[in-house]
Amino acid sequence: MTSNSDNSHVISIKDKDDQHGDKKILEIKCSPHFEYVAALEHGNISLWSVNNQKEPPTNVKTIQIDNIHTKGKDERVFAISDNKHVSFSHTRVDPYNFKILDFESGKEVSLNFPDWQKEIDLLSFIDNGDIVMVNAKHYRAYVFSNKDNITWVCKSMIELKYFKKIYITPKGKLIIFNDTIYEITMWDIEELSIKTRILIDWNHILESVEISDDEKLLSVCAKNEETKETRLYVFSTETGMNMAFFTTKLVINRFHLIFSRKGERLLFISGKQCYLMDPYYLRNPIEASALFGKIETQKPYIIRSDKIIYTIDGNVSIKELADDNWVKFLRKTLKDTNSITTPTKETVDIITEIITNRSTSDYNVDRKEFEGKYLKWGLELGDKSDKSVLISVIDFNYRTDKWNPDKKKQLDILPSLKGIDENNFILQCEVLENDDFVTITRIGVIIWTYKLSNIRMHYYWNDWNGRLEDFNFEKTKFKDLLENLTSGRILPVSNYETILKNLNINFWQKEKKEKKQLFKEFLENSIEEEFYLACYGKALMKTFIKLKDDKWIRSLGHNCIDRCMQENNHVISKISLLSIIFENFKELSENHPAFIASALSLIGFVVPSPTINPKSSSLHLSSYGKSYHLYKTSFFDILSSIFWNRWISFQKSFQNRFQNFQDNHLLFRDLIIKPVIDFYDVSHSSTILAIPLPNFVSYPKDYNFWKELLLPSSNPFTYSNKLEVINEEFYRYLNGEALLKFKWNTFGRKYYLATWAIYTVFLLSFVIAATCSKNISQSSLFILLNITIYLGIWHLLLELRQFIYAPLNYIYSLWNYSDLGAFLLPMISSFIWLQNNAMPTELATFSTLLLEIKFFLFFRTIELFGAYFSMIFRVAQRVLSFWVILGFIVFAFAHSLHLLLRPATNVSLDYPNYSNDPNNPWNLATTYNTIDSNGTIEENSSLLESPTATTNMFTLMGSAILAVYLLLAGNTASISHWDLYNNPALLILTTIFFFVAIIYLVNLSIGLLSNEISATKTRESSLILKAEILEEIESLYMLPHQRRKENWFPFIVFYECHTIKLREHVIYTQKDKWTGYKKPYISNNLNEVLLLPEEQPSFKQIEGTIKDLPTIRQIEKAIEDPILKELEDLKKLIEELKNK
Repeated sequence: MTSNSDNSHVISIKDKDDQHGDKKILEIKCSPHFEYVAALEHGNISLWSVNNQKEPPTNVKTIQIDNIHTKGKDERVFAISDNKHVSFSHTRVDPYNFKILDFESGKEVSLNFPDWQKEIDLLSFIDNGDIVMVNAKHYRAYVFSNKDNITWVCKSMIELKYFKKIYITPKGKLIIFNDTIYEITMWDIEELSIKTRILIDWNHILESVEISDDEKLLSVCAKNEETKETRLYVFSTETGMNMAFFTTKLVINRFHLIFSRKGERLLFISGKQCYLMDPYYLRNPIEASALFGKIETQKPYIIRSDKIIYTIDGNVSIKELADDNWVKFLRKTLKDTNSITTPTKETVDIITEIITNRSTSDYNVDRKEFEGKYLKWGLELGDKSDKSVLISVIDFNYRTDKWNPDKKKQLDILPSLKGIDENNFILQCEVLENDDFVTITRIGVIIWTYKLSNIRMHYYWNDWNGRLEDFNFEKTKFKDLLENLTSGRILPVSNYETILKNLNINFWQKEKKEKKQLFKEFLENSIEEEFYLACYGKALMKTFIKLKDDKWIRSLGHNCIDRCMQENNHVISKISLLSIIFENFKELSENHPAFIASALSLIGFVVPSPTINPKSSSLHLSSYGKSYHLYKTSFFDILSSIFWNRWISFQKSFQNRFQNFQDNHLLFRDLIIKPVIDFYDVSHSSTILAIPLPNFVSYPKDYNFWKELLLPSSNPFTYSNKLEVINEEFYRYLNGEALLKFKWNTFGRKYYLATWAIYTVFLLSFVIAATCSKNISQSSLFILLNITIYLGIWHLLLELRQFIYAPLNYIYSLWNYSDLGAFLLPMISSFIWLQNNAMPTELATFSTLLLEIKFFLFFRTIELFGAYFSMIFRVAQRVLSFWVILGFIVFAFAHSLHLLLRPATNVSLDYPNYSNDPNNPWNLATTYNTIDSNGTIEENSSLLESPTATTNMFTLMGSAILAVYLLLAGNTASISHWDLYNNPALLILTTIFFFVAIIYLVNLSIGLLSNEISATKTRESSLILKAEILEEIESLYMLPHQRRKENWFPFIVFYECHTIKLREHVIYTQKDKWTGYKKPYISNNLNEVLLLPEEQPSFKQIEGTIKDLPTIRQIEKAIEDPILKELEDLKKLIEELKNK
């Protein structure tokens, strides 16, 4: 639908003299590249040019517009582009509820919506010149591009599916808030790929978000309606990690991330007060009203990094927030002593310069002080008798306006290494703009910081990755450091591998007469401080895994979990820290399974909120919330949205009418409607749980299509199925079962039923051909056999993919050979049949057997059959080795009996051959004699029954094995032809076999089977079997882009759990029967939901309490001492009175 000009919508250009007067500016917006500012007034929009940002903006033009909509509290359509196009909403809906005007010509810009849309709720111009618009009713976004500055074409239409709030960034990112699971996602609308995923705590409601200029930091404001507290979060959009959060009782009106590359700060305004904090720590807010001066923050204003655009007396003005050096302004004017985490350009330049121009000569000892803006650093070199390199620091006292020499802190940084002394250790050093101290030393680049009244190592870089005794500084180029120094918004990760290999290096502290291990202290700080965890935790974990250091892996992992657990509850906004653990799930599960099992026990029951839904109709362990994946809108989506809206309208209309009918017919409602509703009411109490495994089911976003098609990538979920210990531990908890239900209901059953249907066609085509070959025509037979061949090839290709994906696992699995037989034999039979025009009966027989067994195995996903299938498979796998041993024993006895009982010469069963050989089948054959009328046996007259292959089954080795197997089953017919009394060797062998194989091994096998069946955890086994099926679906049947769908493979999965069943499960886990690695952690939220009984103290706890009780003598002494003291005081008082 194309927008047209409307005579009722009058546009007129005002003269400059009449442009303002006493008009009040309601709102201002600036263009993406900060070239223009648009001001919205009652009936007017004025355009201001910001050519020189140090001078006030100049008014270019003002347009008077009738019917402009200015009453909305949150005007989200008003916007200005760098091409002087302005958008605004107006009171009319036909043709649209908004218009876009060209300020140059004053003409309306024409638009063409592919879905006949009329209403837009959000509009923004982005920095590449496109327009991004969002319709909240249909959850749809539109991207329009400009061809000739007049015609705009819809470049893409995107399905958003659902959101509660949505924002558009200047760089063209969509920030979407999903209130069902309290998730914030940021999407690239060009690539339709997700850039970051963020979770906020469930007891807070999102108010608004702000993003930094480079879009690397996202600040979120949320409010707790119950406690009336406001919480500010800061997240990294690169990692999705929560850097910090700040909780306050203040009402936060607005907040901004300012000076992103000059010493970043989070600015928040509460009433007439404003405060600053380091966004990476969010501690110690500094009052900063001096930033605004006389600017009224209640009026419209815009802050862009270091500048503020504001309104005054009907005009638009611009001002730098800090006229002088920003860091100096922070330290000197605002007296802000908080850390400056983001390196300024000057900081990067200093580090780059001293590394590039580092000198190999000795350090200039004349310079001993390095004065910063808040800290003054000192450097003192000892002499030959006093080998030391001391760095010292004093801070500035803003009350006295002097340095504090009495609070001087010192640290000796000279390591105990050969070849390094006080004269050659320091090569260069300088104080940085954020008051940290950088030193270029013989062991690398070190940055020192002053925190918590102590000098601490802040960063360490070295390209060596080995022991420092062997380090050669002159050959170090710091190439990686120099490349990464300017690429990120924080300093590059320290060289933790070098640190870990040199933890035992001592730094002698002369003053305290003690040895310090500064590298070890730095590593401990990196694990304990949340800033290091969020920024460098993943690099730390990879280093620990590489060096196989179990102690540090456990320390880092447990610290991540501790950060996610505060006040005996799991903090949802910190869950992303667990990605440090579970993104390395493969390596940790293989080498540190106990740690993974321990971690799973701590996050087994994560309850985001203690709220209970008493009227839930959801199934137990069904997924909760709405997960979505952005994609291009199709014609089907447009039609479905139209029909869906009409269906919703019909439902609302019907409900209203039915409600009115009930209100008018109370007797009908009470006697019929309510009893029916109560009878069919299936509601129950439920609560929400989370599976706190970030990216556990997600696949890598970067991939090559053809490589991925041949060798699919794995994720922690698919890999977990290969580790039996971890598998069983994971599926003991409800999390594992809920995850499988989510996957199965989302995509698993669709693929599985499709595969089952294709296999059924394959089965029926061959079975019908084999069974009804005499009753169907040759043409029909030809079609059925060809279908068998083609579908067999399709199945073999899938088997080939499975082999390529995991060749060793494929070879070691016996079930794969059964599958190959089910696919190959019908193909071979069909091919021979077509060639010879006759059915190969034997091949067809075995083909049908394998096909039908394979068909029955498809029922293993049904819960009714799954437990038994899993039991059969698990028990067979565990007793397979015993059966192999039994098979060797059978083979040994068969071989022995074959040598003992085989004929001495070759014998034909078709021609009689008589000899003295007792093993000759003709001598073993049954003889029939005639009996005369007197009952006498006539010896000269007899009939001989021709021997068969079963007469002497030990003639051939193959039949001998079968004979011994029949003996094992209790069938002794194979040895009944011999007289055991006259054949002592056969008697001995038979006796030994019966005792060893039948009496002992067969009964032992029965016992083992019984034990394995009772030991098999049918619930866990059936879930593991289902997980293997889902893994096969993901790896073999999905295309690479399907494995990247965010609604199929979400960041975190939430599920709804029936409260009664949850309580039963939790109580069971606290009993001694629980077979898990540890008893799971019970949070306050979980306890509040379930009202769990208090855990009774164990015998050891009671014994310890009794031991801690005081003895009778201790009690007597505790009573006697105060009494005696009082008596002494009284005695002294009496003496004093007597003396007076």
